[in-house]
Amino acid sequence: MEKKHEQIHADQWLKDISNEPEIQGFRAEEMISCPQCERKSPPTRLKCFYCGFELPVSAAQAEFIKPQPRQMEAWEKAFNLIILPNAQTCDDAKLREVAAVTRLGKEDLRKLIETQKPLPLTRAESAKEAEIIQKRLSETGFESLILSDEDLKSEIVTRRLRGIEFDEDKLILILFNSDEIADVRREDLSLIVTGALFQRRIETTEQRKKRENKVLETTETSADELLIDIYTTDDKIGYRIISSGFDFSCLEAEKGILARENMRKLVDKFRAFAPQAKFVGDYLEIRDVLGKVWEVEEKRASSGLQRKSFGRMDFGNVMTINNLAQFTKYSRLQRHLLNVG
Repeated sequence: MEKKHEQIHADQWLKDISNEPEIQGFRAEEMISCPQCERKSPPTRLKCFYCGFELPVSAAQAEFIKPQPRQMEAWEKAFNLIILPNAQTCDDAKLREVAAVTRLGKEDLRKLIETQKPLPLTRAESAKEAEIIQKRLSETGFESLILSDEDLKSEIVTRRLRGIEFDEDKLILILFNSDEIADVRREDLSLIVTGALFQRRIETTEQRKKRENKVLETTETSADELLIDIYTTDDKIGYRIISSGFDFSCLEAEKGILARENMRKLVDKFRAFAPQAKFVGDYLEIRDVLGKVWEVEEKRASSGLQRKSFGRMDFGNVMTINNLAQFTKYSRLQRHLLNVG
């Protein structure tokens, strides 16, 4: 009996092709030697493939590298790419190019760029990675500024004030929980940044069983307060007014009943006292897009065992969320921008 030939469809051969991506090869002279372990890594890497040591990447080798910034933890020191305003249109082609070197999606990028404000675009793990990202952004027509967390000094607590006195040609700043005072001349008052502190506290009680934890009770509280940061020409840390715990006697006859109302009156008084100072009050408008890169702080902690009845012990957990670190970074960014261009 004659054997029939197996029928093969025209596209059958496509099924035999491997779905794995093509592996890019490099010549021996293109590989980078690690100064730590002396092994060679591909020129597409910023750190050694074997020991994680930062590689000495030349300008020519940097062309091979495709930056892929990772999610940085809040406690990690990073280098921030601050995109500067320009008149470029945000077409899809440019957004794709920018998205390729950041962790942001196209729509988040579009919103950020369309604000036309200097805002953080991404955070890089090293200065070298930040420089490569900056170069890629420049090639697409977007100028940027590299600002490290060390430059922002966000780990240094802003000095809180409990009172202010307006003199003829100077401010007398009275520090919180201290007898210390500071004098600021009118002409030295350079920047006022306004914003708000938002805090949430979520407490949960769980009953732990062998297979799963059952949430028995959840309690959530929230609060918000207005903030004012004050900077002088020779100070990058600044002073902070928080609506609670501040003595508004400096408003004299204008002092109202509500702290929120008094904070707005205080800003107006600053404007009249130092018209040469820069005032930045857009934090509430841009905080959502700002949070894509500088995220709000979340802390989780256990409140331990809680006795509910005889023989029954439940577990308590507390999660706190606040934007204090985010606002501090934004405020310090505004102070740094005073010295740019």
